[in-house]
Amino acid sequence: MGVRVRVKLKSENREGSSSALVNTGYEGFKPEIHVPLALAKKLGFSLEDVKSEKYTVVGGEVTAFRPGQVIAALDVESAKKSVLAEAVCVPGEYEVMINDVLAEELEIEIVAPKRGLWKIRGDERVRESSEPMFWVE
Repeated sequence: MGVRVRVKLKSENREGSSSALVNTGYEGFKPEIHVPLALAKKLGFSLEDVKSEKYTVVGGEVTAFRPGQVIAALDVESAKKSVLAEAVCVPGEYEVMINDVLAEELEIEIVAPKRGLWKIRGDERVRESSEPMFWVE
């Protein structure tokens, strides 16, 4: 099943929300969030002038774009943190994904990954995953 959380995303002038897969295999050195192209457009990002780059993933490389930054926050009561994260777009990927750094900064603790259970650090309430959302144009 995996752990999915509700997130609010804010770009310079637009906002959106989605479920997001907490992907601890999506490793990084700074907070990143994969934003599908359809959601990137809703957030006001344009990919016209953004250069592509190769991104190494399990099984090979993909083409990725970095259209800008978003402020990411959990969309649940008792969430206290907002984090500035780099938005990453990979054509053909339709689900929002949080990398390991962003998950830690948002204080997400995975309790039972197969059952989709998680909690916020310091909060005893165990939560169920949100339903997946797919952003297909």
